[in-house]
Amino acid sequence: MIDRRREEGAVAIMVALMLVVLMAAVALTVDVGGMYLRRRALVNGSDAAALAAARTCSRGVGNDPQFASPEEAADALVQANAPITTSEVAPTNMTYPPPGGCAVRTQYGHVTVNYTSQQALYFAPVLGFHRETPVTTTATASWGLGSNNPIPLVLGGKLLSTCPIPPNGEPTVSPPQVCATWYDNDDLNDGNFGFLSLDPAEWDVDPNLQSCPNPGTNQLTDWIDGTDPASVALEWTLPTYVCSSAGFHNGGSSSQGFDALRNLIGQTRDFPIIWEGWGTPTGSTTVQGSIYQSNKIDKYDVIGFAALEIVNVLRRQDTSGTPASGDTCSKNNTNSVVAAGTYTWITFASAVGCPKPPPSVPVDQISGVTISSLPGSAYTVNTTGITLSQPIPRRSNVSFTWHFDAKPGPCGTVPADNSAMCVVTAWHGSTLTDDYPEASKDNITVVRLCDLAYAGSCLDQRPR
Repeated sequence: MIDRRREEGAVAIMVALMLVVLMAAVALTVDVGGMYLRRRALVNGSDAAALAAARTCSRGVGNDPQFASPEEAADALVQANAPITTSEVAPTNMTYPPPGGCAVRTQYGHVTVNYTSQQALYFAPVLGFHRETPVTTTATASWGLGSNNPIPLVLGGKLLSTCPIPPNGEPTVSPPQVCATWYDNDDLNDGNFGFLSLDPAEWDVDPNLQSCPNPGTNQLTDWIDGTDPASVALEWTLPTYVCSSAGFHNGGSSSQGFDALRNLIGQTRDFPIIWEGWGTPTGSTTVQGSIYQSNKIDKYDVIGFAALEIVNVLRRQDTSGTPASGDTCSKNNTNSVVAAGTYTWITFASAVGCPKPPPSVPVDQISGVTISSLPGSAYTVNTTGITLSQPIPRRSNVSFTWHFDAKPGPCGTVPADNSAMCVVTAWHGSTLTDDYPEASKDNITVVRLCDLAYAGSCLDQRPR
C-alpha cells in the first residue's frame, strides 16, 4: 500500500517554480517592452534635439529668434518630443568636434547630443533587479551650405545673361537688380536647356559617372512647383557635380519646365550657379546602345546659389521691345474666378489669362476696359492698375487696351535658336558674393541627421 502522505506539497513546489518563470515572462513582456517604447520615444526626442541644436549653430549664437543657445534649443525639443524630465536635461548634453562650440556662424559643422532618462521597472524587482534602469540615446546632426528652396535650372557658365553672375560678374547696383538669361541649348551643347536634377541620388555625383538617368514623367515640374520639395547640399571644398535633367520638356512654347517656372512669377527661389566651364561632357562612350557625343553636357558643376525673383518667362518671339502704339488684351471666357482686390495691369493680365505676355514697363495710358459680368461701378482703373470691388466670375469676357512707351525688350540680344527661352529675374544676392538676403539665410543652410560611424554622412565630413 502506497503512503500518499509523502507526496503532499509537491504541487505547491511546482506552482512556486512556475510563478518564478511566470514573473520572469511578465517582466520580459512589460518591463522590457516599456524600455523599448521609452527608448523609441527618446530616440525621436534626441533626433529633434540634434536638429534644433544644429539649426541654432548654423544661425550663429544670438541670432536664433527662439533660443539663446544650441543647448537650450536641444533641451526644449527633447522635452517636447520625449518623456524626459527637466532634471534629466539639466547637465550639458552635447559635444562638438574640435575645437568645439559654435559661438560664431560657420559654413559647416556638426553637433552630437546624448540624453539619459530613467525608466521604471514594475516586475523586475521581484526577481532581484533595480526598480528603474537608465535609457540612453545619441543623435548627431550637421549643417552645411546648400539650398532648401532650389529651382532645377542653372545660372552662369556659357549662358547669355545680363545677371551679375559670380565669380566673373559682380552686382553694379544694390539689389534687386533686374536681369535676364537666355536658355539656348546651342550654348549648352545639348545640356537639356540648363535643367538639372534635384534627386539626392543624382546630386554630388562622381564626375566620371558615364551617364545619368532621366527622372520620371513630370518630375521636373514637381520640383519646380513644390509638389516634390527638395533640399540639396554643396561640397564645401570640392566641386559638386549634378546630373542634367531632360525631365519632361521640349523647349519652345510647349516646354513644361518653363511653363511651370512661369507660374512662379513673383516668387524668389534659389538658382544653382555653375562654374564658368559650364559642365562635364560625358565623353564619346557607348552606354546601353546609345552614343554620347563628346560635347554633350551630362553634368553641371554647381558652386553656389543666387536668390532670384522670377519676373517673366518669355518665348523667343515674345522678347522684342514694347510697342509705342499700345496693345489690346482680350480674353473671352476666363478660366477661373478673379478675386476682388487691387491688381497692377501686369498681374491682372496674368489673372484673366491674356494670350500675350504682359509688358515689363509701366503703363502710361489705359482705355477700353470692359468686363462683361460686372457693372462699371464694380471696378475703378488708372494707369497703375485696376481695383475690383466684386470678383470676376468664370467665363467672363475681359478686354482692355494699354499704352506704354517704346522700350527695348528686357532680354537684350535675341539668339537665333527658335526654341530658346528668356527668363527675366531680379537679382537679390548670392552665396558667392556674401550678399544673400539676410532674412532668407535659412534657405541656404541644410540641416540633416547623420551618423559619424559612416564616413561622409555629415555635411562637414563628406568623402574627399
